[in-house]
Amino acid sequence: MKEKVVQVKTKRMILQPMSDEEIRRMIETSEDEELCQAYGEMLAGCQADSQNRIWHAPWKMTVKSDGVYLGDLGFKGPAQNHAVEIGYGILPEYEGRGYTTEAVQAMIQWAFGQEDVIFVEAESAPDNGASQHILEKCGFVPDGTGEEGPRFVLENPLPNWKTIYMLFGISIGTALGSSFGTVGVGLGLGLCLGICIGAALDASAKKERDKARKMREEHRQGNR
Repeated sequence: MKEKVVQVKTKRMILQPMSDEEIRRMIETSEDEELCQAYGEMLAGCQADSQNRIWHAPWKMTVKSDGVYLGDLGFKGPAQNHAVEIGYGILPEYEGRGYTTEAVQAMIQWAFGQEDVIFVEAESAPDNGASQHILEKCGFVPDGTGEEGPRFVLENPLPNWKTIYMLFGISIGTALGSSFGTVGVGLGLGLCLGICIGAALDASAKKERDKARKMREEHRQGNR
């Protein structure tokens, strides 16, 4: 069976995980020792954990119109305690054009759409103001200090179930009320029912989110 091609499209780019061969080529052609080591670790992760390969592989950033390679980004493994860490880099000649911000924003939304991901974390060198600015533009907030420098985190917002179910209740209540000639009664009942269900779901979601925050914080403290 042919492997499904995974892509994330932005306004100007296509983001796609590199194959093992592409990663090897990056290792062979890069003159940066640290970068070669990083690609080597990514390749090792892809091969050792094929089920979660997508979380280990670097994703190439290419221009939609002509396929020009701009740089890459990706995650440092699958979610642990509902959190994944993102990293990124762009070729110097393409800096300052908003490509990295556009790619990071798209990858964040992709990550939040995956199972078990609530937090996206990132780390920056202390003197890398450009990277920190990108994270701030993407909504990240400071989250202490890591091995390389300042850390940042972005949390997936909770849905507002009360509003969703209130509107749903109004719609259903109005329709039922119209059927029985009592629109006002149907509207009122639907509104009350929607608010009650939505409030219960909001409370449950908040409780689960508080638990997830606690688990993540305990994990962070344990890794210090």
